[in-house]
Amino acid sequence: MNSIWNNNISAFSKRFPGLAEAYKDIINLPKETLTKIWSVTQAKNGSYTASEENLRLHSTYNPDREAEQGVNGIISSKKNTIVFMGFGLGYHVCKLAEKLWELKKIKDTKVVVIEPDPVHFFAALCFIDWTKVFDIEKLVLAIGCPIDSIMSLLENQNQIVLGEEGVSDAFFFTLPAFTNHAQNYFDTVKILIERNKSKNDINAATYEKFGKLWARNSIKNINALSVHRTLAQFREALINRDFSDKPFLLIAAGPSLENILPYVKELQKKAVLVCVETALHSLLRAGVQPDFILLTDPQFWAYRHIAGLKAPDSILICPISVYPATFRFECKEILVCSDMFPISQFFEKQKGTFGDLGAGGSVASSAWNMCHFMGAKTIYTAGLDLSFPTKQTHIRGSSSEQTIHTISNKLFSVDKASARTLHSGNPEYAENYLGNKVLTDNRMKMFAWWFESRIASCPEIKTFTLTPESMKIPGIQIGEVCELLALPDLDRNKLFEEKLDSIKHSDFNIEIKAYNKAVNELSSIINTAVEKSMINGPDLQKELELIQLQIEQNPLKEIVHLGKPSKKYLSEHQNESPELLVYKKLQKEIGFYK
Repeated sequence: MNSIWNNNISAFSKRFPGLAEAYKDIINLPKETLTKIWSVTQAKNGSYTASEENLRLHSTYNPDREAEQGVNGIISSKKNTIVFMGFGLGYHVCKLAEKLWELKKIKDTKVVVIEPDPVHFFAALCFIDWTKVFDIEKLVLAIGCPIDSIMSLLENQNQIVLGEEGVSDAFFFTLPAFTNHAQNYFDTVKILIERNKSKNDINAATYEKFGKLWARNSIKNINALSVHRTLAQFREALINRDFSDKPFLLIAAGPSLENILPYVKELQKKAVLVCVETALHSLLRAGVQPDFILLTDPQFWAYRHIAGLKAPDSILICPISVYPATFRFECKEILVCSDMFPISQFFEKQKGTFGDLGAGGSVASSAWNMCHFMGAKTIYTAGLDLSFPTKQTHIRGSSSEQTIHTISNKLFSVDKASARTLHSGNPEYAENYLGNKVLTDNRMKMFAWWFESRIASCPEIKTFTLTPESMKIPGIQIGEVCELLALPDLDRNKLFEEKLDSIKHSDFNIEIKAYNKAVNELSSIINTAVEKSMINGPDLQKELELIQLQIEQNPLKEIVHLGKPSKKYLSEHQNESPELLVYKKLQKEIGFYK
């Protein structure tokens, strides 16, 4: 056992010196102390087996064969990312490493090992050989990782850990016996994973549905980059860059906002006002122009919330994928923020980030990120209901409600429209901040989870709600209007004072020319690929490999992801070669970027 331990620890320390240093006290414990967590015996085939709290971790006959059968199932899944939640003595992890060596996939497959208790991990190194595991090039050990950091580890470093599709494209291996010692931890991880899978599925469906719209809007709005500053440039230009002692008030358009509107004029004197576009109508009706307005949705209906309105003292923040008329909104200034789509990313690579406001499924989440981006340490919210208090979807008089009035008729009344909204997302009850039941649905709970996880990842920021009728989000505390009103007034002129030599406008003309050149080159490459695929000559595969290399070298290579043919498209064109189908679809999609 000592030789196995020494070899394992040597390989582990060489591969993960930081972890070895962090857990040196555990590593130096007597082996008897480390392994007393299990009852270790010998299996019929001579290998070690173990049980914990009278629960068997492995077979008492042949744990090696048992692990091999489990690993065969993992390999047959053809996933490039394997996540182990617990592992017992490690037979399955080690057997997978052996298989990867045999299949020559040791450099391509990502393996993530999650174990909240470091003692369990190091105890496993006492009994079987883990050295091949530590040779896996894309190995991640989440040992003793706080639960609120697990998803950021898996998702935020997706190029290293889970790949482009995150948890939706990973194989998760777990057995009840492996997780029993930390059941609450692993149950929570499973919930987080399922939520992220749902989020990724929603994002993928949204991308599929609106991808062309985003492309069209972005192309029409490219010239706006040479006229308007980015959010990052605005933030950099401010003389008073420290907003840590300035409260921010995030205004959403939930029904409970009605209770705050009578105070909002006075509240604006005390806090930086950030509102989502759906709440602007209500604020203007109350005689208040917010400091910042957020609009991130590319659809026409999102623009309708601000259409016909004016806010000459407000700053509008939006990505270039918004409906083009958005850039004609009458306000103090329009700032361009980052976008998750290829066109914006192309320009951000050339000029630096525009100001990343993330993607949490709702504009309210982007608004919270905007407060964080500005350096806020205290954020108040109002109208962030994520539920239907008094069975309403939005505050009365909001643009959302007014839109329903404009499209209603005898057969489609306002009440019918509201009922459809209330029942379209699997309604269920949740708890508000007062401990009472409030009606919500699956979509709202997904948004609430985003806030919960985001707030947990930013413990330095305190978030309060002024509307306790809203659905309760863990991490957000109840705040009092009187507490905010008791704070000193903000000096707005000084707060947003800018340096005299700051950049007033962005100069993107050179990058716009580079973009057009890249699109034309990419279009030419794909047209060539279509021609080659139609001929289907003997050297087609080699020629297509060269073409694929040209695509990978193009600075706009990301946009071809829109061109992947769907299963339906493939089934409708069965008589054409798969290569031709792919490139014909790409040829069609590239037209949206010209």
